[in-house]
Amino acid sequence: MKTLKRSILFIALTLISCTSFAQTAKDTLAIKETTLNYIEGYFHKDAARMEKALHPELVKRSIQKAKDGTEFVINLSASYMVMRAGTNTNRHAAKPDGPIESKVEIYDIVGNAATVKVSTNQYAFVDYLHIGKFKGEWKILNAFWAYKPKEDK
Repeated sequence: MKTLKRSILFIALTLISCTSFAQTAKDTLAIKETTLNYIEGYFHKDAARMEKALHPELVKRSIQKAKDGTEFVINLSASYMVMRAGTNTNRHAAKPDGPIESKVEIYDIVGNAATVKVSTNQYAFVDYLHIGKFKGEWKILNAFWAYKPKEDK
């Protein structure tokens, strides 16, 4: 009898934990919206839209090369990204006055964590994002960006 009660309790707790972190269509749409707020907020110079997408402790990183070939990691913060969005000149955009077409690829959602890739027709880079559900909202916590190889641009 004890074994049956333990089994029922285990199954009940498993179901509760699975449903409390289950992904939904609403989560998928919210993750996509967060991603678009980030990349399109930057393109459209909309600092408020960018800020809405970012967790305050975001770290954005990239591996760069100095003129002498030395590689180094660059780290950017949420406050820097919000400031950059507001003052963006789109100097890296293919057509600064043209429309932006964004491609959002959600690779995985597990509980309150998602991994996403975003690219656009405007920029020669991609962002790989870690997005977390924090206080009921999906926010970007980590961003790693890299230039596309020339043949992919």
